[in-house]
Amino acid sequence: MIEKVKADELVGAHNLKKLFAQAPAPIGIYKGRELRYVFANDAFLQIFNYRDIVGKTVREAFPELEGQPFFGILENVFDTGTPFYGNETPALIDLHNNGVLVTRYYNLVYTPYRNEDGVIEGVMACGNDVTDQVEARKKERESDLRFRNIVEQSADPILILKGKDMVLDVANTALFELWNVGKEALHKPFLEILPEMNGQGFYDLLLDVYLTGTTHYGVEVPAIFKRKNGITETVYFNFVYQPYREVEGNITGVLILATTVTEQVRAKQKLEQSDLNFRNMILQAPVAMCVLRGADHVVEIANERMYELWGKAEKELLGKPIFEGLPEVKDQGFETLLNDVYINGNRFVANEHQVRAPRNGKTETIYVNFVYEPFREADNKISGIIAVATEVTEQVVARQKIEYAEESARLAIELADLGTYETDLVTDVVTASQRVSEIWGLDLRVNHRSTFTSLFHSDDIEIRAQAHKEAVISGNLNYEARINRKDGLQRWVRVKGKTLYDQGRPVRLLGVIQDITEQKISAEELSKQVEERTVELKEANESLKRSNEELEEFAYVTSHDLQEPLRKIQIFSNMLLEHQDKKEELVKYLDKVNAAAKRMSGLIKDLLEYSRLSKKIMHFDQVDLNLILDNVKIDFELLINQKQAVIKNEPLPTIQAISLQMNQLLFNLVGNALKFTRRNVPPQISIHSEKLTEERKKEFPQLNPAKDYVAIQVIDNGIGFNQEYADKIFTIFQTLNEKSTYGGYGIGLALCRKIVTTHGGIIYADVNKEGGASFTFVLPYNQE
Repeated sequence: MIEKVKADELVGAHNLKKLFAQAPAPIGIYKGRELRYVFANDAFLQIFNYRDIVGKTVREAFPELEGQPFFGILENVFDTGTPFYGNETPALIDLHNNGVLVTRYYNLVYTPYRNEDGVIEGVMACGNDVTDQVEARKKERESDLRFRNIVEQSADPILILKGKDMVLDVANTALFELWNVGKEALHKPFLEILPEMNGQGFYDLLLDVYLTGTTHYGVEVPAIFKRKNGITETVYFNFVYQPYREVEGNITGVLILATTVTEQVRAKQKLEQSDLNFRNMILQAPVAMCVLRGADHVVEIANERMYELWGKAEKELLGKPIFEGLPEVKDQGFETLLNDVYINGNRFVANEHQVRAPRNGKTETIYVNFVYEPFREADNKISGIIAVATEVTEQVVARQKIEYAEESARLAIELADLGTYETDLVTDVVTASQRVSEIWGLDLRVNHRSTFTSLFHSDDIEIRAQAHKEAVISGNLNYEARINRKDGLQRWVRVKGKTLYDQGRPVRLLGVIQDITEQKISAEELSKQVEERTVELKEANESLKRSNEELEEFAYVTSHDLQEPLRKIQIFSNMLLEHQDKKEELVKYLDKVNAAAKRMSGLIKDLLEYSRLSKKIMHFDQVDLNLILDNVKIDFELLINQKQAVIKNEPLPTIQAISLQMNQLLFNLVGNALKFTRRNVPPQISIHSEKLTEERKKEFPQLNPAKDYVAIQVIDNGIGFNQEYADKIFTIFQTLNEKSTYGGYGIGLALCRKIVTTHGGIIYADVNKEGGASFTFVLPYNQE
């Protein structure tokens, strides 16, 4: 009998150990007061990265815990029999056994285990690694603080109600003003603050969001407020009631975002004289809307604007699956998007989405902003999809043209070596480019008009004054004069500008400045030698004439391209005036005006940076091309991240060069590699260099055989080009791709060739066998 009992105990112990081993929760068992591990299941070993601990004491297994409370806690459980419960207990542990201590957080339970006589034999440990939850909660607290700041700054009412009583936990100034209460309303129940809301359905709706986690959207919903003077006021809202979840995912309240639309609703009531039902709302919506029913996405209803957007008649689509009636949009990804919304209830929003759609009997590319929202029945079951869309093709094309104009202006000014400036004719404050400051020999911080004008040669002061006087009347400024710089140098400058007016009053002067000292000196020297060197003087005059013609041509192109962004700003300003009663349209057009102005400013600044390229006096320094490439990577950091690009480069040499031009060279080549990419293919860019051998130098007869050269290659996996155009792509204003798709103006690679030629080198392009392009430029290590 005794033997049977012992056998049963052994079987029971074996089964218990087997149960512990298979348990999903981490379990470890220490034996004796020395706390030696006799058992640890896989889940226990996993949280310690499978450290070898069985058979070792806890001090041997985890020496890094010395000085932390765990050894003392375990010994206390063994000595007193009192269990220990630890919640999110921090521990510094060598998790990867590499000598680096990291902080982890654990939920712990240490309980004594006893033999059949009740004597404590050891300690059993159960626990979980909750580091991710702890870190997530920390991040949530930081996110919550940022959220509260955003809420306070919002112009629309935003609030959070907590618990079943809907206690006001967070609210912004707009909410207090709407409710006509002060901050003393915080931490009070919703119906205590606004008792008149009882019976209006809002509390029931809020409670439903809190209990079910269902987001509710309200459109033009009336709420009756009882104001302090006893008068009731009906206010209409568009709102979203959204469950407010903590980091663990549990719902603790309701987040409310509301917009008052009382004026719009009352205007609509006067026009319509009755409430619109759901179908009429779609049919009369100011944007394209439709409802697609079932898994086949059958068109149940669509308004006229949606049929216009689809490019189809109602009879071609109504009552049919969308892809049966509109086969042109199949295989563009919409099937996957619609199925995800219908099956999973995931809302989808897209802006400026490119679509191939039927237009006038043929398929064209258009751009659309749209939203797919799951259509839920009363039981919250998804039965279809609501689609809302707006075609923004004109806006996208307009923006692309603005970007083209900006880029053209920037590159044009760089080529001309011009300085640009803007003068506030009311305050006499001058904003000038770096090139202007170089010509005048002044610090960029000098920004008052008198500082610049004081340097004009005394004999030319009247010339300048007369030109500015005429510019006020004609709007055009054009003159040449001398300036005496503070460093003793005298320079000739050509100044051209345009006066801008506000209600007939001149307020600003936009202008460009060119240093023509060398041309003037040449002309004077040639005049002195006219009798002795008639032929040379004639050639020089012809050269000067060509230079002036090129300048005039360039000034025309620059003026035209610079005015294109201004024209767009005027267009969008007029559109603002036409839509000033529509808040959403106002915001959209203001953003476009602001973006156009910023891009124009950026263009001018970028153009000025390249203006040094045409200077005849150039200073070569030792330039570390690794530092130049690092700066270019920083410039493109956002684009690299957006396109998930990978740039690999070998160490580059230090050469004697012009640092700014090297930056422009690599900026253009890397920028082209990031711009001309294949769809859905992350850019792969590789950059390496090698010293040209004597044999390779013989392949390039234009190189100086006495100099040492380095060849640097930039290789990408982009769209590439036809090899027969390898030389053509370096021609100015020459592009091989659609500007509407890739942008660009055909100047970037021409600048690259100009920079390389300035340094006594060459540049050429090849097509990779596996796709993409390869650009190689060869430069001398030294200029002497």
